[in-house]
Amino acid sequence: MEEEKSSLYDRLPLDLLTGFFYEINKNIEKGILSNAMYHEIRLIEQSALKRGISLEYSHDKAY
Repeated sequence: MEEEKSSLYDRLPLDLLTGFFYEINKNIEKGILSNAMYHEIRLIEQSALKRGISLEYSHDKAY
C-alpha cells in the first residue's frame, strides 16, 4: 500500500486552513496574487477532503 503524502495544510488547524483558503481566493480575485496560486487552493481543498469537512461551511460558521 502506498503511503499518502501530507502537506503543510494537513497539519493546520481548521480555522487557519479555511482562513488561508478564503484569503488566497480573495487576493487572486483582486489581482494581488497570480493564478498560479490556484495550486495552493487545490492543496487546501485536498486537505479539507481528507478531513471530511466543507470549507464553505467552516468559514460561514466561523464568521
